[in-house]
Amino acid sequence: MVAQVWQAVGSFGLQLLAAWLLGASGLGLLSLCLSIIILATAVASGMVGDSLVILDRRDRAIRGGLQFWALVLAAVSLLATMVALPASGLLTPAQALLMGLALVAFQLEELVRRVFMATMHFWRLVIIDSAAVVSAFAVVGIWALIETVTITTFFIALGVGQLIGIGVGVAMLPASERTLVSLRGAAIRTVAGFGAWRGAQVSIAPLVLTAMRVAVTAAAGAAALGHLELARIYVAPLLLSVQGLGSYLLSTYVRDKDYALAVLNRRAWRASLGMVIGALVSGAVIVGVAPIVTAAVSGPDIPLDRLAVAGWVLYVAASGTLQPFASLAAARGRPSQILRCRLVDAIFVVTVIPLLPGRGVSVSWTPFILAGGLVLGGILVRQFALKPLSKYQPHRSAGFIRSRILHASR
Repeated sequence: MVAQVWQAVGSFGLQLLAAWLLGASGLGLLSLCLSIIILATAVASGMVGDSLVILDRRDRAIRGGLQFWALVLAAVSLLATMVALPASGLLTPAQALLMGLALVAFQLEELVRRVFMATMHFWRLVIIDSAAVVSAFAVVGIWALIETVTITTFFIALGVGQLIGIGVGVAMLPASERTLVSLRGAAIRTVAGFGAWRGAQVSIAPLVLTAMRVAVTAAAGAAALGHLELARIYVAPLLLSVQGLGSYLLSTYVRDKDYALAVLNRRAWRASLGMVIGALVSGAVIVGVAPIVTAAVSGPDIPLDRLAVAGWVLYVAASGTLQPFASLAAARGRPSQILRCRLVDAIFVVTVIPLLPGRGVSVSWTPFILAGGLVLGGILVRQFALKPLSKYQPHRSAGFIRSRILHASR
């Protein structure tokens, strides 16, 4: 949780700088670009990162497959960014190139982070993220002393920060984790067989958020998106805390794969309850102090929308109803079932949100719709991904019983 919050500090700080230096429209454009980066990174994190955690990465064929897909996803992401964003008119070709390079750096840095998650060395993530955050802020600060800060400045800062984070992370990896293998004989299909489902599943949330941003920008303009994004940035550390706990739970579910599903399911329920209560209690404080801190957060020109802040707090709490169960189902080899469940709640969200502006409903209600989708997704995952699996799982697995006997004998 600390690692994820600290990672959020960097994004939080850079977007606050954008609010001060670029205004609401500039913040809206940067947030839309960042959502694309997050979406592409989520695909790589799900397909390669989760495969790295769950599959046997020490097998040379598996390792080769992981390397292959990491390179393919990076190349495709870079080319797609360079083509699509100038064609849409959002960025110039030079800006799109810089954003594409920053995107690839984000993907590769996330894969380095996933190795430390797999080995349960979460505090080293704080070191990696600290290096990335300090470097990114340093670039923006030095640039501001020399030239006018633009969105191009932020793309360069993001890219430099992530590259330094990669260097620090690789330096801390054990020699066995830094090994590169030949792609000859790589288990490309094996990695894709698991990772494609997982990559598609974890990309649902950022895809929905990206679709929301596009819909809000098209209906109400970049400035309206900037106000909505400012509220999300304000709540972002709380959201990242929940997501960080979800990543931790996935690692523990894989570690305890010999435990019975009923045991881990109870653990998931406890984690979910704690996440929801923690989010609501913390969120009440965040909403309460919003009018007091608005000038410090966004500057005098962009007021903080309390209704949108409350909506994002509810979104965080709703995330707690889904994260633990989706992680458990993924650890038990049910990525395709999770994807089908998430598609249903995604269709619900992307169908409802575009209807809001046309009916005179404020875009500030958008996070409430997103929260409803997450609650629906959690219900579906429990019913269709975990419940059928429990019919074929004994209350106590043989591995769990052996572990308890060994513990008692000690």
